[in-house]
Order: sequence, then structure tokens, then C-alpha cells
Amino acid sequence: MEERWITSVGIDLGTSTTKWILSGLKLVRSSGDGALPRVAITDRVIRYASELYPTPLKHGSEIDAEALIRLMAAEYGRAGITPEGIHSGAVIITGETAAKTNAGELIGRLARGAGTFVAAAAGADLEALLAGRGSGAADYSRRTGRMVVNVDIGGGTANAAWFRSGELTASATLHIGGRLIRLGADGEVLYAAEPLRRWLEPEGAGALRAGGRLDFPALREICRRMAAGLAAYIGGPHGQPAAGGIEALLVSRPEPHKELPVPEEIWISGGVGALMRADPPASLQETARYGDIGPLLAAMLREEALACPVPLRPAEQQERATVIGAGTQTTELSGATMYLDAGALPLRGVPAVVCRLSEEHASEAEDAAGLRQSLQAAVKRGASLYGAVPADPPFALVLRGDCCSYRRLQRLAAEVTGAYASAAPDASVLLVVCESDMAKALGQQLARRSKDAGLRMVCLDQLRPEEGDYLDIGLPLGEELVPVVRRTLIFQQEGGGTAPAPGKEGGRE
Repeated sequence: MEERWITSVGIDLGTSTTKWILSGLKLVRSSGDGALPRVAITDRVIRYASELYPTPLKHGSEIDAEALIRLMAAEYGRAGITPEGIHSGAVIITGETAAKTNAGELIGRLARGAGTFVAAAAGADLEALLAGRGSGAADYSRRTGRMVVNVDIGGGTANAAWFRSGELTASATLHIGGRLIRLGADGEVLYAAEPLRRWLEPEGAGALRAGGRLDFPALREICRRMAAGLAAYIGGPHGQPAAGGIEALLVSRPEPHKELPVPEEIWISGGVGALMRADPPASLQETARYGDIGPLLAAMLREEALACPVPLRPAEQQERATVIGAGTQTTELSGATMYLDAGALPLRGVPAVVCRLSEEHASEAEDAAGLRQSLQAAVKRGASLYGAVPADPPFALVLRGDCCSYRRLQRLAAEVTGAYASAAPDASVLLVVCESDMAKALGQQLARRSKDAGLRMVCLDQLRPEEGDYLDIGLPLGEELVPVVRRTLIFQQEGGGTAPAPGKEGGRE
């Protein structure tokens, strides 16, 4: 295979809107003749983009699953493709929609109906990463070497991702968005998000309850405070707290004691980013033209850009940044060597456990003992971390390091088989991911030793997942490639990434 195109889909179910894109990923062999095959994704082309549809809800607390499934089926028809023609991609539920009562059930249904291989994912940190890639901020940072933060502001949240030279360095999410207050044309408050009402107390909180009324100056002041606080938190000076106590609106933030980088540019994507280019509303009626405060929040961000010491502007891609990231940036390839037993794929949502192989010892007995100790510690950790939810396989065993000799490869296979059998006696699939190019030889050794136990083998290489990542592994693309989506909970805190208590704000570097 010198060149091949595969089809990827991205589906984003947001607080305000649902988006869908179809893209092509170009696969090119990058190794020379006689070398192990290495295939890279060298180009990404968007082939179809849906309209922006209002995300259908039932009773305010539940997503209308049947309406969404009908919508996706219609979009496949408009794009001229069937779900069976999809090779990769991601379904993500973002913003406040991720907290709806049936969100977890829905992403599974959409993934099963979206194609032979689509990953279902949700989470603020992943959303920030995908939006930063889809908006163009990550690529701009890579090309310029600059520290750029992309802030994707939708209906319910503002998801910020910091990039230096194209690499993600931090992420944070705040309860800031266009639909946190929903309005009637006369200023009647139809809905106000609880985090926003708590933040505004004691001033103005009463008027924010359903049935209350807000005039244009009051709405303008609320949006001004949101915009000013966001800009101060994202790009504020070293050692100073964010304006207006905005940290109280944090959904997730960097790891404890990790300082946020100071950006050289701030990009705004999402629906609010797109509205920054529109004429600002001058009245209550113009503000409420979409039934929320999105236009006024965008106008206040544009005003804030004039005073911000860091350049602040709309992103290259705005409304569809997250869905572009989901559809074009989630796929990796395994392919130098591999071993696959028939019927073992696809696999979805397999958590990774990392085993760093011990240094090779001169003595065969000492080397076997070192490998055994490393592997048993890793599989016990995997069983402890992920064993509460029965799954097959319960985790992917990720091997760091090389096997320098055939004899050591045999010892490694024997120790992997023994350690896995003790930690996961009921599993029918063993998934091993190698950093180095040894998957085929190791898989053959593992298969021979696991035959009597009825274990099916999947052994892949050229991948480097981290512990805590989740892997979705698709059907093979011919004989030499397998698509893999690696979902990372970047900088996610324990306890679901809830906001820290006021006054626990981190500093900046």
C-alpha cells in the first residue's frame, strides 16, 4: 500500500447544537523498501459538513435519543454513505449535554449505529483538546512555536486548551456559555444555570430564576463580567487571581499545584467565537434573537479583546472546531508488525495499563524473575483499577522497552501469559500494545502459550498510550493496518473534575 484514503466521521452533541462531519484521511507508507512498514496519516480533507441542528431534548433533563438517531440517519443519506463505509472517527457529547441523564446510554447507541468503528467519548478535557486541534490553534502553535490557548465557547461551557509548539500542555473548563441564560424576547428568564446563579449571588441572583426579568443593561453587565473574568483567568498576569472570582465557575482545571502557562495568543472557537464577527446587539430583542445570551457574550468578548494584554481573536475554525477535531484528529495507526486472532476485533473502551520492562540480565533466571516482577505488578494494578467493571479484555497491557534477543522474547511471552492468567482468569481476549516493533513475533509466542486457555490474541505496535487512556481498536484495514482511537482524560482530577473551592486558584508560570 503506497497510498490509501479511509473515511472518518465526527459527531458532536453539544449544549446548543449538534454537528456532523465526514472526512477523508490519507494513509501513506513512509518507510523505504526493505524496512518494516510504517504508515502515517499525511492529509485530512472534510468531505461533508452538516447543518448546525438544535440538540433535541425531552423535559430538559434527557436527550431525545430517537430524534438524534433519525437525524444521523438522514445525514448519512445526504452525505451518500452508509455506516458500514466508516473506518474511524468519534462521537462526543459535550458541554451541559454530557450531564443529561441518558448521555452514557446514548453515546453507546450512536457509536453502534454510526459505523463499524466509531469511538464514543465525552469529557471536558478531551473536548478542549479536540476543539484546539479542529480550530487550527494546535497547528498554528506547531508552525510558529508560540504558546496559544484555544477557548471553545459553546452553550454551556468554555473549554480551554494550551498548546506550545503543537503539544498540549494544560486544559481547563469553566461554566461560561451562551445558553447558561435562556431568554424570552421581553427579557423573561426561561432558564438560568445553577453555577452561574451561585457565582452572581448576592447581586442579581433573584432575577435570574425562571420567571424573573432582566433588562438590557443588567444582561450586558453579566456578560461583561463573564468575558472579563474569562480573559483574566486564561491570560492574566503572573501571580494574580482571576477577576471577579471566576474560578468559582471552574468545571475542571489543571492538576493540583500545576501552574497555567501564560499564552502569547488567545483564540476563541465555538458558537460564541463565530458570533464575535457579527454586529453586537444593541437591545434586548437583538440579544434574545437565538433565545439566549450568546450574541451579547460574544460582543463583550470582542470588547474585552481591545483591553486584553494578550492578543484575543476568533479562531480559524469556529462553530465546527470540536466536531472537526473529533472527525479528523482522533485516529492513530498500528502497523509495523501485528498479530491478530480472527474475531477478536473490534474492541471498544479498553483501559491501558503500562508495564515498563526490566533491564535484561545476563542470567536467564534473573531475567525471568525481573520480567515476572514487572508484569505481575502491572496486571495487579490493572485488575485493581478496572476490575470493578467486568469487561473482556479488562485492560490493555502496554509494554515499554525492547526485547533485544529471541530468547528474551520467549521469556517475556511466558511471563505475560502467566501474569495475565492470574489477574484476568475469565478473559477471552489478551490485548498487548508494544512501543517497539515486535508485535508479530511476540503475538505468535503468546498465541502458542495461550492456545489451551482459549485466549484470542491482539498484539499491536508503534503505539504509545499512557496509563489511564482508553483504546478503541477497529477492524483491520487490509493486512497491515489497524486504526486505533486513543482517548485521554487529560489533566482530569479525581472526583469527576469538579470545580475547586473558591480561593484554591493556582498560579501561572
